[in-house]
Amino acid sequence: MTISQTVTGDRVAPRRRRIRMSSVFWFTLPAAAIMLLVLGVPLVYSFYYSFTGWSLVLPGSDQDFIGLLNYTDVLGSSEFWAAIRVTLIYAVVAVSLECALGILFAVLLNMEFFGRGLFRSLMLIPMVITPAVVGIFWKLLYEQDSGVFNYLLGTIGLEPVPWLGLTFALASVIIMDFWQSTPFFTLIILAGLQSLDRDTVSAAQADGANALQVFRYLTLPHLVPYITIAAAFRIIGVMADFDKIFLLTLGGPGNATTTLSVYAYNTGFKVFDIGRTTAISWIYVVFVLLISAPLIWRLFRGASVNRH
Repeated sequence: MTISQTVTGDRVAPRRRRIRMSSVFWFTLPAAAIMLLVLGVPLVYSFYYSFTGWSLVLPGSDQDFIGLLNYTDVLGSSEFWAAIRVTLIYAVVAVSLECALGILFAVLLNMEFFGRGLFRSLMLIPMVITPAVVGIFWKLLYEQDSGVFNYLLGTIGLEPVPWLGLTFALASVIIMDFWQSTPFFTLIILAGLQSLDRDTVSAAQADGANALQVFRYLTLPHLVPYITIAAAFRIIGVMADFDKIFLLTLGGPGNATTTLSVYAYNTGFKVFDIGRTTAISWIYVVFVLLISAPLIWRLFRGASVNRH
């Protein structure tokens, strides 16, 4: 190849890349525009209405601009802070349990044993069930008089447990979410385990490292990005849970299981205060971002360090 051919090739390659990127842009532009229209316009409207006194029972109130009054009322409400407390307890406990059991199940599924494929398939079932169906299903299990759990307790001579009573309601919701979402952690962490360099593990074992040391110093550090991804997604998902909680407990008894999403629903569809509801929603968005941002920042920081 001559020098002129090399120079010409070097000039053509960037031009081809520009043409390719231009084609990608124009092909994705319609979908991006539709997404912006479907998602962006309602967001802008909701942000505007959070500064109004719009109530469905007061015609014309959607034009009543009241500034930050909705936000100050919400932030000064004891019910709002009770919902924050319930949401945090629910998110922290559920995600911690799912992470711990997800690691355990992933380690087990990474081993060779009879029936591993069947066990893996069965584990996926809870994850793919619609949350509304999950709520109804667990309500049947938890019922005080006719529920499956209390029936089983009765067969061994134990008293029925008020699973959906004031004492156990939040724990029952956490158990329900734990059952449905642990497979998600398991799949993500199993993918991390299967990407682990086996030669490194074999070298560590040849140097005398036992199974616990291999897990502590090799496997667990390798899994940190995978755990971070799964935890970030699940924290956002848990804090957005509504349908299965509402179908199971309606947010009760009292406010025992009233998370932020249930609190926003009650404000909008029981009190019909749309302005206040949209303010709750925007505070909720900021709250979720504050909770999930450290995990996302750690993930991107780790990826940046690995590239360099």
